[in-house]
Amino acid sequence: MQTYLNYIDNRWVKSQSSETIESVNPATGEIVCAAQASAVDDARAAVDSAKQSFEKGEWSEDANRRSKALYRLGQLLSESVAPMTDLLLRESGKTLEDANAEITRSSFPLEYYSGVTRNVFGRSILLGPKNMSLLLREPLGVVSIIVPWNAPIALLVRSLAPALAAGNTVVIKPASATPGITAEFLKLVEKVPEFPPGTVNMVTGSGQTVGRELVQNRSVGMISFTGDTSTGKEIMRLAADGLKRLSLELGGKSPNIIYPDADFAKAVRGVISGSCFSYAGQICYAGTRVLIHREIHDKFLGVVHQQVKNMRVGYGLEKDVTVGPVINRKQLDRVMNYIEIGRKEAKLVTGGRRMIEGSLAKGNFIEPTVFDEVTPSSRLAQEEIFGPVLSVLSFEDMNDAIKLANNTVYGLAAAIWTNDLSTALNTARKVKAGTVWVNTFGKLNASTEAGGMKQSGFGRLYGLEGLRDFTELKNVNIETS
Repeated sequence: MQTYLNYIDNRWVKSQSSETIESVNPATGEIVCAAQASAVDDARAAVDSAKQSFEKGEWSEDANRRSKALYRLGQLLSESVAPMTDLLLRESGKTLEDANAEITRSSFPLEYYSGVTRNVFGRSILLGPKNMSLLLREPLGVVSIIVPWNAPIALLVRSLAPALAAGNTVVIKPASATPGITAEFLKLVEKVPEFPPGTVNMVTGSGQTVGRELVQNRSVGMISFTGDTSTGKEIMRLAADGLKRLSLELGGKSPNIIYPDADFAKAVRGVISGSCFSYAGQICYAGTRVLIHREIHDKFLGVVHQQVKNMRVGYGLEKDVTVGPVINRKQLDRVMNYIEIGRKEAKLVTGGRRMIEGSLAKGNFIEPTVFDEVTPSSRLAQEEIFGPVLSVLSFEDMNDAIKLANNTVYGLAAAIWTNDLSTALNTARKVKAGTVWVNTFGKLNASTEAGGMKQSGFGRLYGLEGLRDFTELKNVNIETS
């Protein structure tokens, strides 16, 4: 079994705690690898390394160097798809298709921001005959990136690429469930000579130890966090004393709205793919609330029921598997508790069991589950389950659909299925979500911004706004004689 070290100042080093954490395959229960259970001093050493690298100016003041580094890293990742896919599958429990797609697509933001690096523009304003103002965009300094386990490379790169493109240096804390795949990514960083020592650092360990220090450390200028809403709120509290910049993408309960004039077959596919059943519903923007117009409710639900019932649950390396496990036993128990609540609050259509037949007993497998007649105020409709559970609600008209869609504390994403342009645009404008898809689901591109509203967080990732979020705006006022 491989034990990964921390990566600080371009060196692989042991934690001062001498303790380790284990990464466990959620499909088989086998230990995949180990990593450092780091101490506070390890996190401080990584921040100091990033701070010293930033202050030297080699990185922050050389846009050409940053562009080359990001492009080379993207190319190396593209060349490492097969081994990275294998490790990601074993650590996270993803299906082969999902793991391959995550690694393949993660090179895109690196390549996109390698081009945008040279476009960190400010502007100038003539204030009077002898007075002008230069508005400069400058890097913030050290950025802490705290990464979740459900898409450990995609969600790392999404913050890492713009942070580095803007000229910042970074310290990464991987999720304790998936440290190995992040460490393998850092091995690619190590191969890029354009990265000065200390530009990119990684420290593994718990959120209470490493994560807390990376939020509170005085030398950290910004925290980029993706994860659940309760942890995001705690990070806000911890960061408040230092008035640190935050980018938070948090929980979701995304509505998938099906109008009666939608392309029926396409909308069914959108509901199935939007449920993220392939990764057991463990995606923050998953369309786990399906809002179906009463006119087509019975027919639509019948087709969804049949397709979900026929999905094969199992280990992602096995042939024809379309649904993987939840990440660990704690999450399994949590999801099963929600299913028991659903049995009392709603009508179970299909699924609802933990699967323990044969080799499935070794993993954390749950049948893909669909509940109908879910009431808007119920826990199934209101709370993020993060498991393979769909909640179906019915609506009468557009106003009813919008009211139901907005009836949670979340506002991460939404989808609308209709062939009427007016219906699509009017619904999209009134739904409170940072990303709205029309006649598709889950499409994210490095060149277009994404982020949450309400308790799904704030700040934007991807696109030009994603770059600007990692910069500070400075006003230089000049008076000429």
